Amino acid sequence: MDAVLGAIVGVAIATASDANDDVKWSKGSGPAQMAKGLPNPPGWYRAAVGPRSKDKVLYLTFDDGPSVHTASLLNALDRYDAKATFFVTGNAGMHKKQVRRMARRGHAIGNHTFNHLRLTQYPNKRVRSQLLGVKRLVGSDIAPCMRPPYGMIDARVAKTAIGLGFQPVMWTAHVEDWQPHSLQWTIDRLRQDTKPGAVILMHDTHSQTVAAVKAMLPKWEKQGYRLEVVPACR
Repeated sequence: MDAVLGAIVGVAIATASDANDDVKWSKGSGPAQMAKGLPNPPGWYRAAVGPRSKDKVLYLTFDDGPSVHTASLLNALDRYDAKATFFVTGNAGMHKKQVRRMARRGHAIGNHTFNHLRLTQYPNKRVRSQLLGVKRLVGSDIAPCMRPPYGMIDARVAKTAIGLGFQPVMWTAHVEDWQPHSLQWTIDRLRQDTKPGAVILMHDTHSQTVAAVKAMLPKWEKQGYRLEVVPACR
């Protein structure tokens, strides 16, 4: 991918130093998955967040919802005036009340595709329909960003998404909350991943994740961290 195409799709970068920096921050899928697409592609951070800084800000992101656990999470975030970015699927149609509440409380509602498909395995037409399906459900509250399910993205998918007005947003850390870890393990993982500018991937479909976030909110506040919406999703 040359620099011009990289600027268009927002997933490539101009210098090797930037690429190495992004690789250090990446805790996404490994080489086997990267061969099928570009999980956490170099340059995504600058395109979605901006230049690195030492500012104490965290970007909490939640995929796959909304769910029956989302209301409890929103209550906790409200208590600390914390903002998050929710990448929703077709589940939004079953939890419209929570979607409206997300928007009303200043959270961002990003696009995670309607059926949670591995987009790199489908033609552009299907990629478009998956993104537009969520947009129709959420309406005017949809944010101008998306996260590809499983982190599977390549230049073609990214260009299609951006053409529809959705900047791809990946992550710098995830708590692996789909695994059967203990609550304390999850809290410890969040502590470990707390660093300036971190984009943390979680799922609001797991009660234990919500419990871990509740435990960390006062700690983040004490440490002086602000919890904000991913800039590309504003």
